[in-house]
Amino acid sequence: MTNQDRTKLLIVEDQDEVRKLLRIALAGLKYEVVDASTGTEALAVARRLRPAVMLLDILLPGELNGFEVCERIKFNHDTHDTFVILISGMSAEDNFQEAMRVGANAYLVKPFRLASLERVITNRDHLQNTFTLIRSLDEFSESHSVHSHSWHSALA
Repeated sequence: MTNQDRTKLLIVEDQDEVRKLLRIALAGLKYEVVDASTGTEALAVARRLRPAVMLLDILLPGELNGFEVCERIKFNHDTHDTFVILISGMSAEDNFQEAMRVGANAYLVKPFRLASLERVITNRDHLQNTFTLIRSLDEFSESHSVHSHSWHSALA
């Protein structure tokens, strides 16, 4: 399989060890993996490469956090089709609401299983119009994919 045949995936994570681990694990599968460590760098890479998937940490150094990066990606004509998966150790309901507000497709609470991440990526075409939340290591099923409208009303 050539790089042209592989799905482009952008990992945005400021912790070198986590970024390296994700890059190695995902590149070993069927993804062409690039990475960035800041929000500003992530936007530049995303606009240049137009990845199919972005794995985006929320807490990033510099001017832009993950929510701001996601919002700019999702509301830009050239990059709005990118499937954005926010990752964070933060699991407050306010964070989930903010993720939906900025257009994220999924939210994985750290720590998460690589198998769960891969299932979300693999099923992204089916999950494109839903918000998927994975809060625990063992959690992933269709019941955890919630349409934005029903999620908002459940939190209201």
